[in-house]
Amino acid sequence: MRVTDLTMERNFLYNIFNCDARLQKLQDQASSGKRITRPQDDPLGTERSIGLRHHLSKSNQYLRNLDNARTWMEETEQALSELTTVLSRAQELALYGGTGTTPPAAREAIASELEQLAEEVHNIAGTTIEGRKLLTGTMPQWKLSDDVTMTVPDLTALLSDAEKFISQLAVGLRTSSESDIEAATAGINSSLDGVLAARAENGAKIRRLDILEEKTKALDIEYQRLLSNVEDADLTEVIVRLKSQEAAYQAALAVGARLIQPSLLDHLR
Repeated sequence: MRVTDLTMERNFLYNIFNCDARLQKLQDQASSGKRITRPQDDPLGTERSIGLRHHLSKSNQYLRNLDNARTWMEETEQALSELTTVLSRAQELALYGGTGTTPPAAREAIASELEQLAEEVHNIAGTTIEGRKLLTGTMPQWKLSDDVTMTVPDLTALLSDAEKFISQLAVGLRTSSESDIEAATAGINSSLDGVLAARAENGAKIRRLDILEEKTKALDIEYQRLLSNVEDADLTEVIVRLKSQEAAYQAALAVGARLIQPSLLDHLR
């Protein structure tokens, strides 16, 4: 079968274009450092890359949720610490003012301080973070992993009782009502126990946040490693192949130049 010059030229151009495409692909890998630059480069690898990126996105969101939850709970701990100080002081004043030997002037001074403490409890109840009340009302929820959702309790009742009992103690000291003083003192003690229990629960949740954060960060690093294995190119291998492909491309151009070199006069000789 006779091979015409046109056939040779077409075959030459076809092979040159394929060689150029392979060279361009290797150049893209060398410049980007990525083995997959288009889905058609590796359909299976692309599918796995999409799945890993989805897991990375979820992991990053969980880390942000963990950070938000930690901020909220640390602010809660600060507010509960202040409330503990207030109730402890009210407890001390109840013990001092409730004795029968306390003179009326001293009871009046204690009652005035208790009123300030009740006002401080009210202020603590109104503490806000990110435009939302920290200790009262509807509490936020954070999804911290696929199967862990965490929230904090609404302490409206506890704060209301604390403020009520401190105010009741102030009134009892002014009126010398032993029943009010005893009831208020018991209420303050109960409120302090409730605050300490809330702090213990909040501290346990912060500790769990630490554990979840360590776990999520470890998973994040593992997902990044797997994604790198799928997407990243072996630069040493790519450069070697690139040099080889450049040599093949130059050789193909040289062969093509010799192939197309004969002119019409060469055929007429």
